[in-house]
Amino acid sequence: MGNFAQHLTGSVVAGSACGVGSFYLFNAAPLDSLACATLCGLGGLIPDIDSPVSKPAEFVMSLSAALAPVFILQMLNLQTLDASHIFLIAVGVYLTARFILRQVIKKFTFHRGIIHSIPAAIIWGCLVFLAFRHSSPLVQNLASASAVIGFVTHLLIDEMFSLVDISGGKLSPKASSGTALTLFGSSMIITIVTYLCVLILLYLCAVDCGQIKEYIFFELHP
Repeated sequence: MGNFAQHLTGSVVAGSACGVGSFYLFNAAPLDSLACATLCGLGGLIPDIDSPVSKPAEFVMSLSAALAPVFILQMLNLQTLDASHIFLIAVGVYLTARFILRQVIKKFTFHRGIIHSIPAAIIWGCLVFLAFRHSSPLVQNLASASAVIGFVTHLLIDEMFSLVDISGGKLSPKASSGTALTLFGSSMIITIVTYLCVLILLYLCAVDCGQIKEYIFFELHP
């Protein structure tokens, strides 16, 4: 699998491509293009939140926890919230992501498990799509696509470095070959929970863009 430096390089390259493409091909505003580049770069690092304890993994987890309140608050109707609500939500989401979610990930997943998978990439893209629900449809789609591109870039780098084992002068597929682009987790329960998250988030995205009607189970405010 690729190391942190290789993933960081891939993220920067992919993020730059998404930012430049958003600006020149889709005429996105400079700030929106920069956001797309940043989301792609972040997406290229996000899968490593399931890594064993290390400085790169802790950096990715800390960055993810810091951004989690921004994502959640963007999904809500901020006009109905006062400063106290916003403050408490932000602190609560940060602490949950930084400590509780970290422990859940460590307990129920392993490195290059379900978080290193196509369904996880879809979940990441849906979260970004919902976080940008107050932006124009163009920016919302560009941001979501950039996030997924960054995530998949990470998976492709892992797959590339797992494809061939050249140790001992022999060219042969590694045992980990094919695991980076998997569709399933290490257990049936984890796989089912992951796909339930995918379905729920896809439903919310479809509601947000007006493709299907909203049911009582979820409520997205304009």
